[in-house]
Amino acid sequence: MRRLLRGVLTTLIIVLVSVGLLELLLRLIAPNLNSQIGAVARTITTGSSYSEAWTPAWRENHDHYYTLRPGLTDVVQYGSPSVSFKLTTAKLWDDSLAADEGIGFRNRPVDYGVDVAVVGDSFGFCFTEQADCWVDQLAAQNQLGVVNLATPVTGSLSHAKMLADFAAPLKPKLVIWQFFGNDFNDDYSLLSWRGDIERLPGDVSTAIEPAKAVNWFTQNLVSAAVLELLTTGSWSGLPGNDPAFVAQYQAAYPDGTPFLFGKPYELAALDMSRDVNQFGVETTRQALMDSKALVESWGGTLVVLIIPTREEVYSGITANFMDESVIETLGSPRTTLESICAELKLACYDPTESLYTIAATSAALYYPDDMHLNAAGNTTLTDLLTPWLRGLDLIPLEDVP
Repeated sequence: MRRLLRGVLTTLIIVLVSVGLLELLLRLIAPNLNSQIGAVARTITTGSSYSEAWTPAWRENHDHYYTLRPGLTDVVQYGSPSVSFKLTTAKLWDDSLAADEGIGFRNRPVDYGVDVAVVGDSFGFCFTEQADCWVDQLAAQNQLGVVNLATPVTGSLSHAKMLADFAAPLKPKLVIWQFFGNDFNDDYSLLSWRGDIERLPGDVSTAIEPAKAVNWFTQNLVSAAVLELLTTGSWSGLPGNDPAFVAQYQAAYPDGTPFLFGKPYELAALDMSRDVNQFGVETTRQALMDSKALVESWGGTLVVLIIPTREEVYSGITANFMDESVIETLGSPRTTLESICAELKLACYDPTESLYTIAATSAALYYPDDMHLNAAGNTTLTDLLTPWLRGLDLIPLEDVP
């Protein structure tokens, strides 16, 4: 009996020591991984899923929901735990405010002739290095004076005001209005956040399932958390709203790069059957109508650029995991915007079909675990947008060496 107990105790000690060594090893190695495992390990060990401390460049603003802080120079920013880039911001001109007050842009002060202004959200701002952004590539390839007014976490109400306040004084010949499917929802979010309207049923925050019950082990041990992640595809210890940005499916892009998609936030924020997203249709229609009239008042032209979701561009892959109706739902803001463009007689460019064709045989155009275009995607978008603009005689016909 004593021998049996001794054997059990020895086995238990070996198991505990092994688990302890595994935990120590994971705490040393896992936080350095640029993956979901790394994000989980960092959250447990440091309290943050990011690999370094950082301060978001965007801050709340009554008129826009969010605007950029001015006066930043090469500061590290994160679009998500796996996507980082350097950011420099500036005021377009002297606004008589303190250096750290007012609104900044991913653009140098306007000391040049402006041919083109861009308004939009994070897809116009670009979660890449600035030189890789389609806005900067368009400017460089065509020697255009471009001012980029795009700002993350903004919708059509903000874009119209940015145009009126910052593009109108410059009177560019061309204004590109970049649109992504959550812009309808962002209009609702802005007005409900500042108290102009009551919150509606079906708010995105209520459309996302609450986090799983958390036990001590998965919340405090990297080994337990990683085991849960590997066996279930998710981690129950995510704080706050983080579960809304966890992909439900994992595959690979055609070039073999990991492809994690189907995040609850996007599935809710782009669903046009929800009242909170339908709310933004009329605000967007009015914003585009007013902006079109404003741009035309100085002899300029307003065009719209629509950015599709990863799930649509790679529907040949995502359709193996998601119902076709879900993919159509993700595309419903895009088709809604196209109807508005037709109604208002606005030139509207939707590159979805072209991106779908290119994506099948090219390097990945989007990030593995982030909804934004990567550097290759921005270059591809530039290559598609340029001839479309030339066809409308809105930019020079040939690249300028």
